[in-house]
Amino acid sequence: MKKTLYIFSLVLATVLSSCDTNDDGFYNNVFVDIPNLVTIEPHSTTYTVGEKLYLNADFSRYQNENGTPLDLFKTTKASEFAFSYVIEKQIDANTWEVVYVDNNLLDVVKGTALNGSYVYGLCHLNTVDNTYEYRVGFPLSTSGTYRLSFGYNSDSNTSVELRSESPATQLILNINSLVSGIDGSGYYHFTVN
Repeated sequence: MKKTLYIFSLVLATVLSSCDTNDDGFYNNVFVDIPNLVTIEPHSTTYTVGEKLYLNADFSRYQNENGTPLDLFKTTKASEFAFSYVIEKQIDANTWEVVYVDNNLLDVVKGTALNGSYVYGLCHLNTVDNTYEYRVGFPLSTSGTYRLSFGYNSDSNTSVELRSESPATQLILNINSLVSGIDGSGYYHFTVN
């Protein structure tokens, strides 16, 4: 009986020690850095009530990652890349409130956008010109001080994380893309008059 218990303990210890605790490896996640895939337009610090703040992503499926050619679609089989952002309005010196508008008020030119506690954006693959596309205008309906951030579903303050919507058996690609105009705390500040 001691011998069986010893063998069982040895097998159990071997199995447990070989477990992969790296969720990224288990879920087949890969991370790359490719700057400037998302832009804020028009890039200004002052807007007028009634204008729209557009987020634009129009990037080729063929990218260069640290000198290595990368075909985003071939790598992931993803026809969409997702990202999120939030727009907040300053209520007082220490309080910011998420700005919510109905989905039908978003000016969706390309891609898909769903607004709740944050905007969930999907860049769709245009197979004619081989680009992933997203262009959505967020209406600025009241005056005040605002900020936009991409940090809602991301670990980075100064970049947006685009995540491939890959089929179940494919690689999931997470692209960290620096965004121009974001401060060190992860915010794009602007005023609406």
